[in-house]
Amino acid sequence: MTCGVSGVAMSEELPADIHNVGTNLDGPIEEPSEESLELAERIIVRLRPPSRVAISKMIHTKAKMVGGILAGYAVFWWLAVLQVDNEKAFDSIFFGPDFLAITIIAPALIFLGSLFENISRELGQLFPGLAHGIMFVMAFLYTFEPLVRGLFMSDLDSGDAIWKTSRLAILCLTILFAARMLIDAWLLRWVKVFMENNPDLDFSDSGNDFSEVEESVVEPEI
Repeated sequence: MTCGVSGVAMSEELPADIHNVGTNLDGPIEEPSEESLELAERIIVRLRPPSRVAISKMIHTKAKMVGGILAGYAVFWWLAVLQVDNEKAFDSIFFGPDFLAITIIAPALIFLGSLFENISRELGQLFPGLAHGIMFVMAFLYTFEPLVRGLFMSDLDSGDAIWKTSRLAILCLTILFAARMLIDAWLLRWVKVFMENNPDLDFSDSGNDFSEVEESVVEPEI
């Protein structure tokens, strides 16, 4: 048995959007928004991938380095914080966390601050920039508070103060470096998908010559 359309069996399911086929053949092709184009160009100008095909390699390289850095970070935190015997007690005057909590809070503030920094810079938004500044200042205070108290106050030994600040500084700088590389890799991933979905876009005006690499892969049109 067949349905009303000749040659199509009733048991065969038609696509759900069959009624949309052919309704917009003469309409304009949807173009990417100006915001997306500007964001892609800003990312390309800042990170400067040499070609379209090089973007995938840059993503892989940055992701691999971030993985190694985070593994080293975890090992350092385990050895230099958790495995230290007779750690002298320390409570911060900023909301009262102890040293173990600070080793988690300060790097977390650095990571979130780096995320807000990129959101503010790439999207031109005000609030993420304010949050970035506050988080970095709080991380700075937590990191150098032991050193200041050890050198200028009598409630902390100077040697222990230097040791605490050194560990916090290493943890925060490691997370800062890893966070920025991870965010760059994520932005490059977004650009890669955006360019794959819009293959006709030309970003040569941004200082990147993508045409030479693509000519060896795609045959020129006659």
